[in-house]
Amino acid sequence: MLPRVAIVYLCYNNRKYLPDVFASLQVLNYPEEKLDIVVVDNASTDGSQEWLRELDRITFFPSDKNLGFAEGSNLGIKHAILGGADYVCLLNGDAKLHQDALMEAVKLAQTDESIGSVQSRIMLWKSPEIVNATGGMVHFLGFGFVRDNGKAWNGVRSDFGLFAATDKKSPKSDLTPETELAYASGAAVLYRASVLQQVGVLEPFYFMYHEDLELGWRIRLAGFKNVLATNSIAYHDYEFRRSIQKFYWMERNRVIVHASHLRLRNVLLLAPFMLVAELGILLFAIKGRWIREKLLVYVNLLSPRTWTHVARKRRESRLIRRVSDREIVRLWTAKIEHQETSSPIVTSLINPTLSAVWFVLKRLIS
Repeated sequence: MLPRVAIVYLCYNNRKYLPDVFASLQVLNYPEEKLDIVVVDNASTDGSQEWLRELDRITFFPSDKNLGFAEGSNLGIKHAILGGADYVCLLNGDAKLHQDALMEAVKLAQTDESIGSVQSRIMLWKSPEIVNATGGMVHFLGFGFVRDNGKAWNGVRSDFGLFAATDKKSPKSDLTPETELAYASGAAVLYRASVLQQVGVLEPFYFMYHEDLELGWRIRLAGFKNVLATNSIAYHDYEFRRSIQKFYWMERNRVIVHASHLRLRNVLLLAPFMLVAELGILLFAIKGRWIREKLLVYVNLLSPRTWTHVARKRRESRLIRRVSDREIVRLWTAKIEHQETSSPIVTSLINPTLSAVWFVLKRLIS
């Protein structure tokens, strides 16, 4: 018998995507009686709420303010779990699913109770042969970014070689060692409800960016796995936007997440290297004209509210911890590999230097 699944779709001014998104949900290869669709709208002003109110067979939560990704998604997640869902599938407002995506993700999750989340293989909506994400990567300096963005799928390699799956019918949908991830991108991911009940839902303190990374960290901290289902395919209309506000949240949250979950000795071990990296980030901020936002990050990080939050998260982290930091960092990286930050200096100088540093540091973490 197939488990009950709830899809939580978070909308924020996504009116132009709604017809295609819901057309994809209507043809999903999953029993209708086992599927719930929960829609949360984050105070859209483009007509999205009016369009969504006309739909049948959805549970609709319109908000009168923008709750952010985490709190908006949590509204749907909590409703789904209270309604008896065995799994919760998060779907971005600008993403749609292949008709077999949900079934493939569930099939993989059902093979192993230690799987806490299943990442769909996310391809670009407008260029479906190009990868947007095969999961999330965590850099030892705190940066989070998606794997394989901008690569052709038939050239994507795992740590153990080429993925065998080049279409949805490939047998590679079974769990294999190379599919384990540091975290799953929240754009299209299936979470096991019982694991969310154990480790908690998305952290609203982050508002946007790194909240999926932090949840993936907690899942692994509790002894569960984040994995990639190569045959579960989603399509995302992704476009890198150099929003000044985006840099603020990313810089703030990467520091808070590290401080929240690493053991103190490992925080102190990485701190000097994170401080040195700040010099480069400050130059990048000046060049990119977001130095004001970078300075506001320092103001926020020095506020009592932030460190009250960190203290609370550290207590919660100790309660759910089942594995060492050495196990957590096993899937971390030293390379900056996101397509939009690539450059000759990153490839030839920065990445080799960071790799050498991480080669030593990784062996000192316990």
